[in-house]
Amino acid sequence: MACESTTPSSSLVSDDAIEADVLASAGEAIASALESMAGNEAASSLPGSNVRTDLPSLTTSSLDVERSRTCYDANGDVVNGCSPLSAVRKVVTALTLDGSRSGSHTNSNDVTVNWSGAVHRTLDDTLVRNFTGSTEISRTHAALATGHDTSTFSGESFSRVISEATIDSVNAVTWNVPRANNPFPISGSIVRVDSLHVVATREGETREREAVWTIRVSFPADAQGNVVLQVNDKTCNLNLVTRAVSNCQ
Repeated sequence: MACESTTPSSSLVSDDAIEADVLASAGEAIASALESMAGNEAASSLPGSNVRTDLPSLTTSSLDVERSRTCYDANGDVVNGCSPLSAVRKVVTALTLDGSRSGSHTNSNDVTVNWSGAVHRTLDDTLVRNFTGSTEISRTHAALATGHDTSTFSGESFSRVISEATIDSVNAVTWNVPRANNPFPISGSIVRVDSLHVVATREGETREREAVWTIRVSFPADAQGNVVLQVNDKTCNLNLVTRAVSNCQ
């Protein structure tokens, strides 16, 4: 293992090299999933769903979004047309995302790696509105997301094409309302299982590898949007605004 990790060709598919790419991809995808949940609330015209749109990000995306939803009242009966909203206590949304994304990150050798790729994702999201008396105080999301993303990471003289098949479990992720004053979750977690195939090239040489990574994000977030991210046996920081992963130990 030591010999393999120190040769230039195998370093293209080493744990450290792939981890940096996977974390860049996962940071974008997890923050995007949270953004999609907020979008589900807004698409349902729930009061206080507006979120801040002036926050900067290190990634860009161009996505086509399709949603279908069903609303239920406190007895579990369907609220036709999700109206009146005062009767809605649960919203089940099926969402698809297709498009592209891009960004950059710095690897362990302080080399800037640029990346871009295609996005194909689904999100089956169940939102429950939580009330104290007649006042809504928070919203809790439970969801299952799947993804089939392909991204190219390049820097200096190398490139890595990573094909990912992902399953994200959203576990009781809760926001206080209104959203404009509470942009980040106060509790819950997201667990991502990422199965990937890597094809790396440098100077005409190609290496391939398959691997599975498990990534867990735990809430609450702090006022700047920082949350704890665990990847295998490491703990990192994910900023939900910039979507950057840093300080892995």
